[in-house]
Amino acid sequence: MKRSVFALGILGLAYAVLLPGASAQTVLYQDHFDTDAFLKASTTYVQGVGDSIRGDDTLRPFYIRNGKLTSNTEDGDGSGSDGTGANHLDADPAPVPYQLLFGDKSWADVSIQARVYSDGGNTGSFALILRAAPKTKPEDPDTWYQFQYTTTSGGPGAVTPTDECLQIDEKNSGIEAPDYSPNLRILKAVKNKYTLLAETDFDKSKVHIPEINTVGYDHDTNHDGTGTPTGAIFRFVAKGNVLQVFCSLDGVTFNKYLEVTDNELTAGVVGLSNCEYPPVFDDLLVTTAP
Repeated sequence: MKRSVFALGILGLAYAVLLPGASAQTVLYQDHFDTDAFLKASTTYVQGVGDSIRGDDTLRPFYIRNGKLTSNTEDGDGSGSDGTGANHLDADPAPVPYQLLFGDKSWADVSIQARVYSDGGNTGSFALILRAAPKTKPEDPDTWYQFQYTTTSGGPGAVTPTDECLQIDEKNSGIEAPDYSPNLRILKAVKNKYTLLAETDFDKSKVHIPEINTVGYDHDTNHDGTGTPTGAIFRFVAKGNVLQVFCSLDGVTFNKYLEVTDNELTAGVVGLSNCEYPPVFDDLLVTTAP
């Protein structure tokens, strides 16, 4: 069976904007996914092989559906989780983690944010990526900083660790599944070796962590006029050696959840990834760091 791995591309832009909770910044890339130009552009790297792709190699790892970006699902209509199969190590063909990388390898002090909610799943994770080494094929090692959001089927506060929420190389690096969910982490990958730099979760955080999985409070209560979940806006910032994670439910008030310093990675492209359930991404925005 042919492996569905793709290296595609993106068009850039730059202008000044005043973001909520931040000073004026330069927009490096912005997309509301009104078209599939993001996935067709020549500088976007796309990879992913999971359960549904193994059964139908005409499927693609990521799609634009109804003005939003999501990874593929079992039936291809965005209504349920593929499980992505990224950790099924004995599968044929072998699993390939779901990743999108794009931008300029010289980007250093950068912020990436997106509005996100889970589509048809509760156990899984998604990530926002900064200062990544570019890739041209899955065998190229992961080197980057990532903010990772994880939930499990047990719901808020659940003590139900599961390796399904972790990518292959995270598990191989000794990273353990979260004890409580929702869980927020900052991780560093250097040539596929992952290090946990900072973490908080439902049990530790003094500020409510948005519950955007399908049984989460905010997934069920925050909707637009059509009943579609609005999710939450997650922001990951790298400035100098400082990494920060923010989140907002209303797009106005951003709470800071994590901050850590690390000196190893200084510049790179940006990206998105997911494991197990398919997140829905919208309002993607990459700017210079505030």
